[in-house]
Amino acid sequence: MKDDFESIRAERETPPHRVAPTRNYAGLWKQIALGIIVGYTVLGIVSTIGWFIFLKLSMGSLQIAIP
Repeated sequence: MKDDFESIRAERETPPHRVAPTRNYAGLWKQIALGIIVGYTVLGIVSTIGWFIFLKLSMGSLQIAIP
C-alpha cells in the first residue's frame, strides 16, 4: 500500500489565483471637480451676501443732502 501525500502538501503545482488590481480612484476626478465647482459657487454666494450687508450698513449711515 502506497501513501499518497500529494493531496496534503502545502504547496501546489498550480499557480495561485491572481486578482487584477481594482481602480478605486476611477471617479475621484469627478468628485474633485464637483467639489471645486460647488465650493466656488457657495463662496461666491456668501461673498455677495456679505457685500450687500456691508453696503446696506455703510449706506444706511450716510445722508446725501440735495441742494
